[in-house]
Amino acid sequence: MKNGAKIAIVVFLAAAVVGTFVLRGGKRTNDAAVPASLAPRLKQELLPTPEHPPAPPAPNAAAASSKPRLLELGSNRCMSCQQMAVVLDALRASQGARLQVDFIDVMENPEMGERYKISLIPTQILYDDAGKELYRHQGFFSHDDILAKFRALGVKL
Repeated sequence: MKNGAKIAIVVFLAAAVVGTFVLRGGKRTNDAAVPASLAPRLKQELLPTPEHPPAPPAPNAAAASSKPRLLELGSNRCMSCQQMAVVLDALRASQGARLQVDFIDVMENPEMGERYKISLIPTQILYDDAGKELYRHQGFFSHDDILAKFRALGVKL
């Protein structure tokens, strides 16, 4: 095995260990996790309120948009999640009119990790246009593989 592949495996495993540690009660910092422009909308759409307790994993936001949705749950401090940020930006650019792409930092919002039953980051959840969860993936998920998975699930983008 080449050194580059070994390093990639070690980095991935380290990120998985750190992500699992944090999701299970590790210390949090006050770093900005969600871009300021998205924070109010994400909190409004996804955080439970006393009147509306935590919902099952299929969120109402996808149904309201009438578009298929990709939800990434990760952290801005996770290397694999940072690599996924590039993929998410590319998806927004190439599929923005046809696909809703959202991100939640579960280190800053651990209640969301619990709500979506996340055990490893990054995790991507694919929803149809009615808000029904179709598929979950853990780890890095390439732009082309995401589009291929939506197609394989019968979702036209």
